[in-house]
Formats: sequence, structure tokens, C-alpha cells
Amino acid sequence: MRLAGEVGDRPTLLMLLALGVIGVIAVSSATHDPGGGLISREGWRQLVYLVIGLGVYLVAERIDYHDWADSAWFLYGAGLIVLAALPLVARPINGARAWIDLGVFRIQPSEPMKAVVVLAAATFLAATAGKLSFRRLVTLGALIGIPVLLIALQPDLGTVLTFVPLFVALAWLAGIRPRVLVVLALIGALLLPVMWFGVLKDYQKERIITVFDPERDPTGTGYQVIQSRIAVGSGGFAGKGLFRGSQSRLDFLPARQTDFVLAVIAEETGFVGVLVVFGLYAGLLFRAFRTATVARDRLGTFIAVGVASLWAGQIFVNAGMVAGILPTIGVPLPLLSYGGSSVIATFLAFGLVASVRSGRYVNA
Repeated sequence: MRLAGEVGDRPTLLMLLALGVIGVIAVSSATHDPGGGLISREGWRQLVYLVIGLGVYLVAERIDYHDWADSAWFLYGAGLIVLAALPLVARPINGARAWIDLGVFRIQPSEPMKAVVVLAAATFLAATAGKLSFRRLVTLGALIGIPVLLIALQPDLGTVLTFVPLFVALAWLAGIRPRVLVVLALIGALLLPVMWFGVLKDYQKERIITVFDPERDPTGTGYQVIQSRIAVGSGGFAGKGLFRGSQSRLDFLPARQTDFVLAVIAEETGFVGVLVVFGLYAGLLFRAFRTATVARDRLGTFIAVGVASLWAGQIFVNAGMVAGILPTIGVPLPLLSYGGSSVIATFLAFGLVASVRSGRYVNA
């Protein structure tokens, strides 16, 4: 096993840690018990996840990304087996069989599988040069589509949606002709009626309709959207102050420590706090795209672009949910939403990007 260069990607690590600390504070505020300490039980757990994520990042960064690529197909196959077994062995939580319960904590395999899918797709695309042929496009679609299908069966349509930018970005980078993407988009549009009438369940349809008219069911499917908008709007420019958000403290805002943690941040720190959060995200993603431009080979470029595009999609979808312009589909905000699987998977993915950046100093 070769180790990557000694030069670490400190800016990326600092931005990850800054977002992680903000996440610990936001989760603590969202779950604060007036009779308890400043950091809630969930906040302490989030801090533990942050420390574990840091360890995962340092290991991922130190291992040469070519060695990660050598293990890509083993990791991919193992991940498919776990995802396929979940509906059979996992107990349902919030209507989905997406977690493995280990007693002390739960693992959501679809989260680390994101990084594995990026690694497998990058390894596949880097193996051959030239334009992306139709056969390779279909293979890329299958590589991403098979785990996506298994995740959809849990069901977890939110995570499924985050893989779309990954496919588009990698296909574009691999040399797909723009008109092919247009044709694929048209085919997707034609399939929307099939999805609506043959795939989506009634509650999923209701969530989509609620985006356009949340007042049609203000105490049901529209409740989260309405309360989230109130929380975001009431924060104003500088917010109400930490641990002073009425929407979260008075239990008006559902899923406030997970899917809607951004609404808590907006209410308590206002526009300024949200600007800081998205500034850190922008810096993190820019750093990843920049790494793609300085990578010493195609494999590194594909890994960096894959991670950046997938996580950018996840950030966009969660922000859209909180703002009420996208359906509530259960997508966590990276490093800020409560949950160890998402935090650790994010550190793993950007650890791979850091390995690519460090690897440019290593002689082939």
C-alpha cells in the first residue's frame, strides 16, 4: 500500500471541521433541554461522530487514491450486498428499512455507499480514454443505477435524487455529447407521468403538490414547509440568538435536528449565519473542483468532480426543502444534520479528494 504525499489539504479539513462544529451547536440548540447542559445528548453524540469522521478523513487522505481504486470493485460489491439485504433484515424506521441497528448507534449504509459509487464510477471511466461511447454510457448508468434502485426500494427517494448530479457531471466530463444529455432529459420528462401514476405513492404525490400549495393541508403534509418558512423568515438579518429560536424550542418545527437543521440556523443566526454556512460549503466545493483541475490523472479528476457534484446536489436539495421550493424527501444537510452515517460519509468522500490533491506531489 502506497501512502499519499506528505502535503495535507488543510483548507478542506478546516472547512469540514468548521461545518462540523456548527453542526454540533445547531443540533444542541435544536434538542436543548432547559434542565440540561449547554450541549445536549444529541449534541455530544454529534461531536463523537465528528471526531470519528476526522479519523476517517485522515486515513482516507493518507492512502493513495490509486489504492482506493484498486479496492473499488470489492467495496462496490460489498455495498450492493448490504443494500440488497436491508429490506429483509432491517426494521422499519419512519417507514423505511434503511438502517442497521447496532444497539448503541444505527448505520445508514446508503450514506457511505455514495463515496463508494463515486470511486467505482471514477475507476471505470478512468480505465479507458476517448469520448464516452453509448456502451460506456449505459455501463456508467448501470453502475450508478443499481445501488440507486436498491436505495429506492428501502424506500429512500431523497438519497436517490442526490445521485442525478453525479451521473450528469461524470458523463459530461467523460465526453458525452450535449445532445445526448438533451435526449436523456427528454426521455426523463416523458417518463414523469409513468412515475406519477405508477411509481409514486399517495403521500409522495401529496408532498410534491404541497410545495406549490402548502396551505391545502396546513396541519398535515404542509405543516413542515409552513413552519420551516416561518423559522427562516423570523431569523431576519442577525437571528434571534443561539438557543433562542421559538420554532425549534417550542417544538413547532419537525425534524429540526435532522432534515430541517438549516431552518434552526436561519432562525437563530439569521442571514449572517446562513451566509457563513453556505460560504463554507462554497469553499469546500470550490476546493474539490480545483483539485480536479490539478489532479495528475483522469482517475483523480473523476473522483474530485464526482464527490463535488454529488455533495453539491445534496446541499441544494436540502436547502430547497427548507426554503419550501422542493418536496420534503428526507435529505440531510452534510455535516450539519444529526446523524453519524452522513457525517462520516462526508469526511470519507472529501478524504478521497484530499488524497487526490496530495497525490499530485507523488511521482507516478
